[in-house]
Amino acid sequence: MANSQYQKLINSTQILQELRNGPKSRRYLVQNLKVQPSTVTYSLNRLKDLDLVLSSNLVSLDNHKKGRKSTQVFLNKNAGVVFGVDLLVDEFKVIISYLDGTLFTEINEEFNDVIITAEKGSEKRFFQCINYILSIIEAKCCNTKIFGGCISVAGIIDFDGLTVIKSLTHDIVNVNIKTCVDNKKYPVYLENDANCAAIKYRKDSSDSFLYSLVRTYYNHILPDGVPYLGVGMGIILNGKLYRGGQSKAGEFVNFVYQEGKQNRQLDINNEDLMQLNENKASLNLFINNYVDKLLFTNALLNPRTIYLGGDSEIWNDKILKSISERFPGKSEEEIKTTFCFSFLNHTEDDIAYGASHLMLDFLFHMPCINCSEQHWEQNSSPLLKDL
Repeated sequence: MANSQYQKLINSTQILQELRNGPKSRRYLVQNLKVQPSTVTYSLNRLKDLDLVLSSNLVSLDNHKKGRKSTQVFLNKNAGVVFGVDLLVDEFKVIISYLDGTLFTEINEEFNDVIITAEKGSEKRFFQCINYILSIIEAKCCNTKIFGGCISVAGIIDFDGLTVIKSLTHDIVNVNIKTCVDNKKYPVYLENDANCAAIKYRKDSSDSFLYSLVRTYYNHILPDGVPYLGVGMGIILNGKLYRGGQSKAGEFVNFVYQEGKQNRQLDINNEDLMQLNENKASLNLFINNYVDKLLFTNALLNPRTIYLGGDSEIWNDKILKSISERFPGKSEEEIKTTFCFSFLNHTEDDIAYGASHLMLDFLFHMPCINCSEQHWEQNSSPLLKDL
């Protein structure tokens, strides 16, 4: 097994994972990975052949013995890029990152009706949007290798990362993008928008927290009949995205929902939901309903924190007041500490950045054989396909 292709992938991936955290010496890699020096040398040579690893002329700090100086090796961030996309109905945001996660470039653009001609709420329009975005990204990266990308969508995404099971915002059901991206030299996957936003805030491989994403839209840009407000919940448990048994965990679906009477996510009817900006009573109804769900979720999962992001920042004071009214004996600071809420501001980049980070995690993930649950992140990484 030691000389098998799988073992070679494991060895090279372990080295790359170490180098994601900064330059390392060969001695460090041998000691930390508990492998033979010849194994590290072989793997590094192969990674250098792929232009993924470079050597530094700097002498390693762990060089404490006489003899040959121990130089450092580091990840070649310029070997290529990945991208993350926040795809909305009328606009999109793209973050393109180097392999070390630093910014290559970003794109903010509204869709041009001359280019995107298909009707809103159609599969054809969804494909047009994706094709247009990919063409813009490829133009920006004309002389740079693209290793892959993740496109965030407000909705329920299948474990395969290629199928939109249902998206209220885009008004599409069971749409698979495989034929749309099959001709690309790099993989493209879909992910729920709240899940992408959550990834940006993950601290380490054991972190557990939630990211509550509220998004509002102008009615005129949405397909007819689509609620202008949506709520998503990105759930990270023990460092991993939790999608639930049917990939619906991030959609904040209310268990008391009744078809035709309520919004599909909150027990508030659509008529009240559409009047949030004009009707104080409707806004209070939403805030109280939203807070009830947050407090219940906090008590059930006991996360490190619940980040409140997206468009909810305009209601942060009202949300905090609603919580305070339930616990009159506690100050605002005590409430934030007790219930672990983190009120975020300026989160417009969270989703695209998170999608980019998720693609980087995919590139550097450990190869998986015979996994019981096959999510798209467990597919073969394109980073080492030529190893």
